[in-house]
Amino acid sequence: MKFITLLAVLVSLQITAQHSIQGNLVDEQKTPVAFANALLFKMPDSTFYKGTTTDENGRFQMENIATGDYSFAASYVGYVTLSRKLTIDKPTNLDDLTLLSSTESLAGVVVTARRPTIEKRPDRLIFNVENTSLSTSNAANILKNTPGVFEMNGSYMVQNATAVIYINDRRVYITQDELNDFLQSQSGDNIKSVEVITNPSANYDAEGVAVININTSKGVSLGYKGSINGSYSIDELAKYQIGTSQFYKNDWVNIYANYSYNPRKDLKLDEAQVGFFNPDGTRSSRWFTDFEKVTDSDAHNFNTAIDFTLNDNNDISISGNYSANNNQDVRTDVRTLILPNGAMDFDGFDTDSDLAIDRTTGFVNGAWINTFNEGSGRFSLEGNYIFTDRDKTQDLLSTFFGTDGNTVGTNSFFTDAAQTIDIAVAKADYENTLGNYILKAGAKFSDVSSTSQLDFFDTDAGSRQFNAALSDRFLYDEKIYAAYFQLDRDWEKWAIALGLRAEQTDVEGDSRSLGQVNTQEYFELFPNVSLTNQVNDNNALTLSYRRSIERPRYESLNPFSYFINDNNVNTGNPNLQPAFTNKINLNWNIKNQYFFDAYYTRTDNALAILPFQNNQTNVLNSQNFNMDYELQYSLDFLFYTFLGSSIVFQAQTSLFYMENEFTAIQSGGVKQKNDVTGLYVNSISSINLSEDRTFSATVELGYLSNILIGSYEFKNQFTSGIGLRKSIWNDRAVLTLDYDDIFLSQNQPLKSRYLNQDNEYLGLPETNLLTLGFIYNFGNFRLSNNDVSTPEDQERINTRDNSF
Repeated sequence: MKFITLLAVLVSLQITAQHSIQGNLVDEQKTPVAFANALLFKMPDSTFYKGTTTDENGRFQMENIATGDYSFAASYVGYVTLSRKLTIDKPTNLDDLTLLSSTESLAGVVVTARRPTIEKRPDRLIFNVENTSLSTSNAANILKNTPGVFEMNGSYMVQNATAVIYINDRRVYITQDELNDFLQSQSGDNIKSVEVITNPSANYDAEGVAVININTSKGVSLGYKGSINGSYSIDELAKYQIGTSQFYKNDWVNIYANYSYNPRKDLKLDEAQVGFFNPDGTRSSRWFTDFEKVTDSDAHNFNTAIDFTLNDNNDISISGNYSANNNQDVRTDVRTLILPNGAMDFDGFDTDSDLAIDRTTGFVNGAWINTFNEGSGRFSLEGNYIFTDRDKTQDLLSTFFGTDGNTVGTNSFFTDAAQTIDIAVAKADYENTLGNYILKAGAKFSDVSSTSQLDFFDTDAGSRQFNAALSDRFLYDEKIYAAYFQLDRDWEKWAIALGLRAEQTDVEGDSRSLGQVNTQEYFELFPNVSLTNQVNDNNALTLSYRRSIERPRYESLNPFSYFINDNNVNTGNPNLQPAFTNKINLNWNIKNQYFFDAYYTRTDNALAILPFQNNQTNVLNSQNFNMDYELQYSLDFLFYTFLGSSIVFQAQTSLFYMENEFTAIQSGGVKQKNDVTGLYVNSISSINLSEDRTFSATVELGYLSNILIGSYEFKNQFTSGIGLRKSIWNDRAVLTLDYDDIFLSQNQPLKSRYLNQDNEYLGLPETNLLTLGFIYNFGNFRLSNNDVSTPEDQERINTRDNSF
């Protein structure tokens, strides 16, 4: 109650003195610069305060500006950004402000001066993608091209750990498959930058070692704009995406809406082997499996955001998303050949599986934002409701054959699975600048309710026979109460950030068929601290520490089994425990151009999917599991530079050691330790190719030597891609062409070999993609976009998955 009273008092502190600023922008020939951005940032933390664009005569004006210190910036494509510091305590008139041309000619190639694609700060990397060839792709493709982010079957890895996805500092809470659909439906022309945050502060959830925050563009001036976009991609099968974005803003309302349709077919091939053993350790047989999966889907996605300006200090925001991917069909053909030890002939079986999936997700978000203390203070109340409805049926038939190829038997079954997830979230956040201190505090409550039902039917006799032993109904309820406090302080040579987040978690999982109720109640503290020393003008050191948690995904706790074929099954685990991670990082920043990070992480009770082969039944069971621990030592290096005057080059390397330990439950219950030493290298080159600055190229190369994923070792992947971007019709339209996996080297090999365990597979997804994209802008298309923010509390619906 005292906390609420304090927030109410702080909210009431508002400054009423208001002023105006006006001026005009011209180029070096004194010609007015129309449609340029004119922005005000509140000092000392450079937070955005107000903005507009110049009219056809280069004039701009902003009203209702509180007394204080500001940074003014004016920018337009092809000109060097102009900035100056202002103290506004009365109406201010800026005379002609001259924007200087930013082009230089070199052997017929013209380079536009622009900020580097990468910005590096002590706690994060910022990847700027606005007006690049990636702008006509989607959010999923942008993340795959972000330095330091490694995509693994829909999971996005940062510093070899799964990152939590945020959009505009709001967490995304949807399943792994739904996350991919959502990101693929988000147009790249609405994305300003991607922040890879390796040391999140206390205002972020304690979940996750790292955060990926997608920042969307914000509307800063009055008017209407719209766009239509489309793309066509082809490897083995075709994929399409079409969409439209609409934006309108006046003095009191800001409206954004986006619709996209994504029909696609995806092909995935696997080649797998399992070597089974006799009790005496000799080889009994080796099983070879060829797997082909074709996924046919039609995803629709609609986003909208409406911001109402009540007055200079109060705003209301309403946003929503509805995503449907119904009638999705997943067809798999699996052939398994069995070679007994010493034999020359194979027997085996063929498996045909047809999955039919209907999936609907969405959210509604409402927020009230109050600013005070001349714009440096902020208080917000926010509520979210998120829903997921998913129905999935599987019809599977296996036909067994002998060494002569003749059929010797069959096995078939049908499953009908349904899941509903409802999440309600309420939160309050406070931020204010008090002298030289920046104070943040807040509280959050989330309530999750999930119901899962699986009905299993044996169909081998020609009719459906209900199998109660393999059927289940699983109920899951989770409540999280959280509060946080963050305090930041800068001195001339030093800066410190201290934060503490407290979370109380109450969980109940009820498996009706097992007759098992699993309850967990735990209270945990999650501190973070960062200390920076500006040694001199060219060198800065930052030492940071953070503790975080990873809770089991809802489907990982579900004890249901999913059969790939008769001897390969994935199983949930209702007894999973949360994992806790401690991370220490030392960052060395040289001239804001060269960056070193040395860090150590250790995760206890690390969550993973571990494949365990039963050598008596010849079944491979991939189980959700708590390992004893997982640790990593790493040294990362990042830099960017200008090569001549035509290329911006950036590169990142990581040399790391990984180790984990778990109980080998199919090997006598002994402890098994695995370790690897690996190298990751990634480079991106941005090249300007035309005198009028309308034609550019991006080239990316990457290499990963090896990495541990549970008991699997992933080895030797080389990534490559090139993108071309051409603006036409006076920048009203953009054409892009992207070609990925140029050298056909992005296959995904995994091996798990220890004691009496020997299994491996090679994933062959569609990575050799050729993509043609197009955007056409209409209305006042030089305005910046506004986009919908995805609310918090959807990501843990994700299904953990090691498969590729």
